[in-house]
Amino acid sequence: MANKQQRALLKQGVEAWNKWRKLSPGIPPNLIGADLRQEDLGGVNLAGASLCSADLSGANLMQASLHRTDLRGADLRGASLSKADLSEADITEANLSEAYLFEANLSRVNLEGADMHWVYLGKADLSGANLVGANLREVDMRGANLIGANLREADLFKANLIGADLQGADLRGTNLGEANLMGARLLKTNFENANLEGCLVYGISSWGLKLEGANQSNLVITPPDYPAIALDNLEVATFMYLLLNHQKIREVFPSIASNIVPILGSFKADGRKDLLEGLRNALRQHDYLPLSVELEKAATPELAEAISTVVGMAKFMIVDFTDASSIPQELLKILQGIPLVPVQPLVQVDSVDSKEVAVLKEFQEYPYAQPIYQYQNLEDAIASVEEKIIAPAEAKANDLLSGR
Repeated sequence: MANKQQRALLKQGVEAWNKWRKLSPGIPPNLIGADLRQEDLGGVNLAGASLCSADLSGANLMQASLHRTDLRGADLRGASLSKADLSEADITEANLSEAYLFEANLSRVNLEGADMHWVYLGKADLSGANLVGANLREVDMRGANLIGANLREADLFKANLIGADLQGADLRGTNLGEANLMGARLLKTNFENANLEGCLVYGISSWGLKLEGANQSNLVITPPDYPAIALDNLEVATFMYLLLNHQKIREVFPSIASNIVPILGSFKADGRKDLLEGLRNALRQHDYLPLSVELEKAATPELAEAISTVVGMAKFMIVDFTDASSIPQELLKILQGIPLVPVQPLVQVDSVDSKEVAVLKEFQEYPYAQPIYQYQNLEDAIASVEEKIIAPAEAKANDLLSGR
């Protein structure tokens, strides 16, 4: 139970409270369970206070001193904590959903099991923080300092981690599905058994990662305004980014033999992602590295050049012309000057209009184009991935290799 005299003093305002704290440094504030909803407490000195189960929802705590404060089970929903000092505070199982913590100091805090859904943590200092099992779904942590933070089994689904510093962070078993890691610093970060599926990893810096058991499927290595290019290996992502964006790097590696298999097509329509995932899974079972390229519209000349380099390194390529009107012309440009890459085309029956038929015929003149596989529906295509798509292209690639 909160100390009534202290609660009454706090009601007099921050200036009176802070003056009392300065004159009575040896008296620990007891505000357990206090109702402080919507209170204006900007700059308040609550360092070392007991605020267990207190209601601070919607309160203004900007630049407040909460160093080593006990906030276990507190309600901080929608509270404004911009530039507040929460270092070494115990915020176990507190509710911080929709709180604003821009540039807040949360170093070495205990946030185990805390609900931080929709929290804004831009440029916050969370170095050494304990966030085990915390709910961080869709949290905004742009530019946050997470050096050495413990995020084991936390939920970071769709979290915004653009430019965050995760060096030495522990993310074992963490859910990072579809999180935005663009420009993040990943130095000796532990992702063992973590879910990284669908993460945006354009421009990351990654060294010495631990990835055993991690789900690394469908990592997007291009910026949002480019056709999406995805692959299944976080460590390869950095190299592939350099390859796609730096002419000098491409000149150094003109013809690397690899297990890369590009998949070109338009897969964002309803149901078409199932086909893309079916192709990816089948390629993974053959120890290939699928690299999907989403082409909803014509690629820029720079991107087409970069993709052509990747294609030149590939074992073979798969192209689905369904719902992708720009692909035939783009593909013809990409294949120019690449003489030994088999291409397995496929298309859903009756999906290509008359204007594209001529381009498809021109495409068939490419010397290593396999006959177009026409499928009736997505289920038909997925069921035939091994027999009709991978096997013919793989056989052609092996024939070309043996004939060199």
